[in-house]
Amino acid sequence: MNSKFFRFKKQKCYDFKDQTIIIVDADDDHDFECEGFKSPRAFMSCGHVVTPMSLTKWCQHLLAEGQSRFFCGQTNCDAEWSYTEVRKMALLTTKEKKYFEKTLALNAARNLFGTKPVSTCLKKA
Repeated sequence: MNSKFFRFKKQKCYDFKDQTIIIVDADDDHDFECEGFKSPRAFMSCGHVVTPMSLTKWCQHLLAEGQSRFFCGQTNCDAEWSYTEVRKMALLTTKEKKYFEKTLALNAARNLFGTKPVSTCLKKA
């Protein structure tokens, strides 16, 4: 799941004062590359634990795979997350929101209509 999309200058971190986020003392269920993000951890709606960084990277991976929906990905968890939940819990930056929304729309169109990306390097005959 090599994430090369966004280079993070600093780690995103939940605000302990935000009463809408349930902060927990548990391992990050979505740190698939064992990066050990230092941010506090929080519950997603499915009950699995994330940091903003691990969630952002997981969702970038899903988009790169052509997905137009976000899902948990943990064993035996078929939870689908709304973009609203992902945007909030991943603490997406303005740049990330633009990328996510554009890629979601492109992936949805490809999945719905079976289209493929057009190569920008078409050779002239």
